[in-house]
Amino acid sequence: MRRAPAVLAACALSLALTGVAGAEGPALAGSVGPGFQISLRDASGNAITRLDPGPAVLTVDDLSDEHDFHLQGPGVDVTTDVAGTGTTTFQLTLVDGRYTFVCDVHPLRMTGSFVVGAPPAAAAPPRLVLTVTPKAITLVSAAGKAVRALAPGPYVIVVRDRARTQSARLAGAGVNRATGVPFVGTVTWKVTFAAGSFSYRSDARKPKLRGGQVFVFA
Repeated sequence: MRRAPAVLAACALSLALTGVAGAEGPALAGSVGPGFQISLRDASGNAITRLDPGPAVLTVDDLSDEHDFHLQGPGVDVTTDVAGTGTTTFQLTLVDGRYTFVCDVHPLRMTGSFVVGAPPAAAAPPRLVLTVTPKAITLVSAAGKAVRALAPGPYVIVVRDRARTQSARLAGAGVNRATGVPFVGTVTWKVTFAAGSFSYRSDARKPKLRGGQVFVFA
């Protein structure tokens, strides 16, 4: 009785992983082919997105003589042969960073990646300062430069209202924040700017302060 090639390949990979189970580090199962398929999974069959630093054993099941499985990252550069097929095992030492696996023949269509170590901490949102005095309203960066254009995303705006007869308002797509005319003090707004234009001004009519516009470009 003949077995389908895919069944035989799965059996071979299972035996290979069993053979390296006692080796140093977790077992990683790479696969490329048939067709335009490439994957990297753990011993439970789950797609790998993050691993801890340290040793690992990679077993690649190459099911096509038109593709290869190429893993690259900090301290690692291993590959199978495009023209060959079969099962290949690599002993790896993984360190913090991003690793990419790809078919070198079809890099745009067959690729994936995972991160080793803790994911990088999100950068703190940029800080802007909106100041209102009896005679002016200004919006500047943390470095004190006038703001006229921004990239989309989250921002922290420190509002310094120094005039009882004025207020601070910031308005635009999805944003409409304001202090009251009698208010004097400092508040902090957390806003997210989408592409478009935003205005900052005072709601007081007398004396009327000239505000400004900020353009957010995607």
